[in-house]
Amino acid sequence: MKKLFLVALMSQTLLAGDQGKTILMLNQFENQIPELSSTLEENFSGSEFQFREPIEKLITDLDVEQYPAASRMGLVKMVGNEYDVDYIIYNQIRNQDERFYLEGQIFSTRSGGLILRRKLDLLDYTKGQMNELNLWVGEIMNIVYPGWIENRESILFLDPDNITYEKTPMGAAMRSLAVPGWGQMYSGKKLSAAFWAGLESSLSVGILLSFLNYNTASKNFLQYQKDYNSTDDEKEIARYRALAITEHAKHVRYNNLMIAFASMTGTVWLSNSVHAWIVGPRPFQEIYREWDSTRTVNVE
Repeated sequence: MKKLFLVALMSQTLLAGDQGKTILMLNQFENQIPELSSTLEENFSGSEFQFREPIEKLITDLDVEQYPAASRMGLVKMVGNEYDVDYIIYNQIRNQDERFYLEGQIFSTRSGGLILRRKLDLLDYTKGQMNELNLWVGEIMNIVYPGWIENRESILFLDPDNITYEKTPMGAAMRSLAVPGWGQMYSGKKLSAAFWAGLESSLSVGILLSFLNYNTASKNFLQYQKDYNSTDDEKEIARYRALAITEHAKHVRYNNLMIAFASMTGTVWLSNSVHAWIVGPRPFQEIYREWDSTRTVNVE
C-alpha cells in the first residue's frame, strides 16, 4: 500500500488565541494529495512548511494504549525539543470504497500529552480530503471559512424522502427465505452466506439419508414379515422374526431422525432469513459522522 508521509513546520495562531505558536505536522495518507502544501499555505498565510521524515513511534495506534493522553509524553517532548515546536499535529487518512476515514491528533510538546483528538468517517466527495484537512487545521487555528462547510454539506441530500435504495434488508430476507445464504451474498457477507448455505445443505443431506435408510428398513421389515408368515420351519420363523424386529427398530429410528432433521432444517431456514434481514444492506444513518472531538485531559 503506497503511503505519503508529509511533515510540515508551521507558525500560526493555535487553539483560540495562542499567538505565534509553531506546529510540526505529520500526515500519513494512502493516496497522495498533490495540492496539500500549496492549499494550506494559501489558506493559512504566514505558515512555513518544511518536509521531514515521519516519526514512526509517534504515529502508531493510540487505541491500544491504556492512557492515550499521556502514553507518549517523553517522545513528544523529545521531538518538540528537536524541532523547536510548541505542538505536534498528526493526520491519517484511510480509504475504503466510497468512504474515507480521517483521524487527527494534537500533542503539546511542553506537557507531552495528547490535548485534542478527532475522528471522521465520511462519504468521499469532490476534493473532500483536502476540504476536511482545511476544516481540521482551521478548527485548531480558529479559522474556518464558510465555503469549507458548504463543500461538506454538498454530500448531504436535501430531501431524504427522495433517496432510493437499491438494496434493502427485506430484499435480503426474502432471498434467504427462497435460497439459504442468498440474502447474505446479496448483502456482501460471503462468509455468512457460505455458512448458512453449508449448514442448510448438511441438514438436507441428513434428511435425505434418513429417508433412504427409513425406506430401506420399511421394505426389509415388510419382506421379513411376509417371509415369516409364509414358512412353517421353526428355525426360519425365528430368524425372520428377529430380522423383522431389527428392521422395525431401524425403521422407527430413521423415522425419528428424519423428523428431527426436518425440524432443524425448518428452524435454520427461518433463522437464516432473519439473520439476512439483520445483516442486510442499510443506508448510513449519517453520511457524516464525527466522534472524540472534545479535548482530552491536558497534562502540563
